[in-house]
Amino acid sequence: MLKHPILFAIICFFTVVSSNNILSQTHSKSARHSLSQSDRLVFDQASMLTEEGIYHEAARIWKGLVDDYPNCGNYRYHYAVCLLNSGAPVESVNQELTTAMSMSGSLISGSGKFNEDICEAPVDVLVYASQVKMLLLEFDDALRLLSRFNVEAKKWNPLRRNADHLLSNIDMAQNLIASPIDVQVRNMGPLINTEFDDTHPVIRADEKQLFYSSQRARSNGSNHGSFDPNTKDHYADIYVSERDSAWGEAEWVNIGLKKHKFALAISPFGEDLSIAHLDGWDELVFHSNKRKGKWQKAVASSVIPDAPSEGVIVFSPNNSIAIMSIADRKGRTGFDLYQYTKLSDGSWSNPELIQGPINSDRNEMSPFISADGTLFFASNRQTSMGGYDCYRSVFENGKWSDPVNLGFPINTVDDDRYFAISAEGTRAYIASRRNRPLNDYDIFEITFTEASQIVNGNIMLLNAPLEVDFDRITLTSLQSGNTDDVMVSEDNEQFLRAVIYGGQSYIIDYFKDGAVMITDTLEIATDAGYHVYTDPIDSFEAGISGDGSLRVEKYVEPEPELIDASMSLEDSLELLSLFGPSPEAESWISVFKLNSLQIHTPGIDITSMANEVLRRINEERHPELLVSSSAFRDETTSFEDANAFSGKRSANVFIRLKKILLNMGYTNKVDYTFLPFEIKVVTDPDDDTPDYVKITITSSLQ
Repeated sequence: MLKHPILFAIICFFTVVSSNNILSQTHSKSARHSLSQSDRLVFDQASMLTEEGIYHEAARIWKGLVDDYPNCGNYRYHYAVCLLNSGAPVESVNQELTTAMSMSGSLISGSGKFNEDICEAPVDVLVYASQVKMLLLEFDDALRLLSRFNVEAKKWNPLRRNADHLLSNIDMAQNLIASPIDVQVRNMGPLINTEFDDTHPVIRADEKQLFYSSQRARSNGSNHGSFDPNTKDHYADIYVSERDSAWGEAEWVNIGLKKHKFALAISPFGEDLSIAHLDGWDELVFHSNKRKGKWQKAVASSVIPDAPSEGVIVFSPNNSIAIMSIADRKGRTGFDLYQYTKLSDGSWSNPELIQGPINSDRNEMSPFISADGTLFFASNRQTSMGGYDCYRSVFENGKWSDPVNLGFPINTVDDDRYFAISAEGTRAYIASRRNRPLNDYDIFEITFTEASQIVNGNIMLLNAPLEVDFDRITLTSLQSGNTDDVMVSEDNEQFLRAVIYGGQSYIIDYFKDGAVMITDTLEIATDAGYHVYTDPIDSFEAGISGDGSLRVEKYVEPEPELIDASMSLEDSLELLSLFGPSPEAESWISVFKLNSLQIHTPGIDITSMANEVLRRINEERHPELLVSSSAFRDETTSFEDANAFSGKRSANVFIRLKKILLNMGYTNKVDYTFLPFEIKVVTDPDDDTPDYVKITITSSLQ
């Protein structure tokens, strides 16, 4: 007689249940595998790599098993999942998942466990197949697959949470695609992108340089044979492109680090570069400075010495706060955003988890702080269109606002990360896997309209070289009372560098031998627009303002000068007159009256001028352009100074117009002609028309 009859009954019960479960998960038409010992070891290796997230290497091993057992839907399912997670082209993943389901017939009702003896794919295949259908914008098929999963999967299936998340993504994607925002998104092309991952774009505030990371082979072959053992791609390097009329070909930046180097941030005027260095174990923040035109070997950051080793950190333009993406220690919420605050003694506070709706139960990564202080970051939360989307939040009333999805087409159903935007706010840059034909990230340029801009472009960038020696220059905000040192040394030269904001007033003090030699007062109008000051400060008599006070305002177009009094008064950029009945003699004229502070004439609509030139080119009417200007001169202003001032106005219009035409592809002298400037200096204080810019576009017969 058994001593423990109850225990024996329990063992028998679980033995029967276990046998029934195994039988129910085996398709009646397919025999179970009898793998060799060596194949079982291969299967175990592929399973382990998949669980550890080393998808590139796992996919390679699964592919071997698929080739050896082509009719096994289970192996093909695992292979497809690794392809998807390693960023393979969506069409190829879709084909593998479709084949896995068709081979399996009925699906295993259990979930995701690795079993080398079973041929049928698990019901989990429906969730991944739905994700792929969403990436292909086949939303109805994606919803159908999710519905089937919810019927066939066990209640305890761990992918039910993923299915619910995917359902929210599909709903968000359909809504955002139905209401696109008014932006243009373009791939930056072969001068920037390659068939490898190109990620982490960061730009100077003045948008003169774009830094980013790429896993390409270096043109000089110096990284030949140096590969990430997990992905088999080169370690990421830093590259830089410079902008003139367009972005130029990117060049490798040698900063001396060996493993992955990811661009985090560039200082507003390009003298300091922050880098994340990932060596396979830790992710550390490094900095590199530029000296004599070359970037120096990167050194570990000591700005925030207690920062965790994982995650990335960015600083606000005035260095008053820092935001860092830090992994949750308990693994419950992935990466979250934390904030550091600079204290009155110059040290940094301990990191504090940003409270409120910024962080979710998913990842919040790749933070970026724009020139106006807006926080951008990427998250794969439920309100994304799928994968990672980019969000924005502003600091109001002592807290960060609810994050707002940047919308379609900035975000897509695939991964969109590493958003960076210019201080002017007219262009931004993003790394995205949209339309991924080569399984890689590319960098895209986003162009905003005035109506769709998402940052406050009322900003003035001060980047003035100092041609005299000062000991110190400070910038004090009259609103907050904060004082910052704004004198920067670069390559044995000194600069006044600062980002200042519309709606505020500032005092700039220039110190020499312990005393204030010059004081500037700057008042920036609330709607001042975007301004850049780069003129040298070359005497102790005048700083930026010239007379101690400068008000920066938005340029407002004045009423145009009427050519024909019988014509109705139109906007100054409309076609105002016809010289003669012949279309070839038609002349387009605009006149703008300026004041002495409006050197850069930001209010002139250069695009309208370009369109007028292009209209004449397309009509084969051979346009010619003449830009003329004047500057008021009295007894205190030399002829040379007034002449130079007037020339700046003409040159500004000329250069901006030429850049637009070059970007549109018009470079042939046969198509159009730029005539020399005509510069007029008004010497009579009683003249009624000083301080103007006149643009004349004419046509000539050829």
